[in-house]
Amino acid sequence: MSADGSGVISLPASGILAIAVAALLSPVLAFLLAMGVEIVIVVLQDAGLLKFVALVAVGAVGWSMLRKLWVRPRGASVDT
Repeated sequence: MSADGSGVISLPASGILAIAVAALLSPVLAFLLAMGVEIVIVVLQDAGLLKFVALVAVGAVGWSMLRKLWVRPRGASVDT
């Protein structure tokens, strides 16, 4: 990234391309994630678990994966 005289930071062409690719692929990745969750639920149901237990198991796996995205920055205070 480079700053010109006006104080505006411009992105290189590769940065713009990366943003465009991410924006175009995000619905596809969300669909694939939903399909994966559905497959896990069906497998757990075929194993003999109740639907509620299967949903709780999938929710626990999803929460454990997504909580890494919500990590506080180091040195941030914890509000109690």
